[in-house]
Amino acid sequence: MMKDWKRFGLLALGFLTIFVMPARASAAGTKIDFSSLDPNQLYRLSGTLYLPKDASSPVPAIVLIHGSTGIDRRGVLYRQPLLDAGIGIFEVDFKTGIFKGTTDRPNPNSFLPMAFAALKEMRKLPSVDPNRIGIMGFSLGGNIALRTAMETNVRHWMGDEKGFVAFAMFYPVCNHFTKEFEESGSKLTGGPMIIFYGTEDSYGEGKAVPELKSLLAKKYNFQLITVEYAGSTHGFNLNGPEMNLFDPAAKGMRAHIRWDPEATNDSVTKVVAFLREHLVAR
Repeated sequence: MMKDWKRFGLLALGFLTIFVMPARASAAGTKIDFSSLDPNQLYRLSGTLYLPKDASSPVPAIVLIHGSTGIDRRGVLYRQPLLDAGIGIFEVDFKTGIFKGTTDRPNPNSFLPMAFAALKEMRKLPSVDPNRIGIMGFSLGGNIALRTAMETNVRHWMGDEKGFVAFAMFYPVCNHFTKEFEESGSKLTGGPMIIFYGTEDSYGEGKAVPELKSLLAKKYNFQLITVEYAGSTHGFNLNGPEMNLFDPAAKGMRAHIRWDPEATNDSVTKVVAFLREHLVAR
């Protein structure tokens, strides 16, 4: 059911066992306000910083970006397991005051100066290791994370500074990224990348993710790690009623979302193991 996980499987199983249950309440986070790197974006951005309990030194961390629905229970699902692994989380809000839904959602490139601004904000914090910051996102957030891995985007918004060092994406709508990536002529920064997706994803991930993996391997000799869940849909880790939603980016403009507890449980274990290997052990 799952591809490309042999070298992470033992680490994942040895590290922790997670059951699909309501997430344990973690300490209240700290709200941080910040501004986009694009002076033409006058949005009031904010995020909530969560840090591992009793950390005695600067910790590795991720910027966490929601999907088109905004911050939801997916962030809570992964929060405590990541904190328990020693990884801080800066969960940003890129929806409030910016867009309302799928019909007025800006182009994903519009969020790049916001994502890199969040990275710069994290590097100011004495509690966070500035050299061990990754990015993780769901759907729209995953697509943004993919774009932050492009060298041209890092140079444009970060100058001589380095970008994110690890990338974890959930169903990032690859067919809306691959063509633009090819046409840009950009390379990837080279940081490790993992994508989780279902074969029945209504945004075409069942085909698009393997195609992106193949492209990166053949053209750039880059090994994209993928975890495929047979029969799972878009938003497989969103615990709630089964839904059909209008979205111009989906096939037939209809998005189908159905919670898959087995895939969800597996994805928590594997993404924590991936980030632990590439951030904590770095």
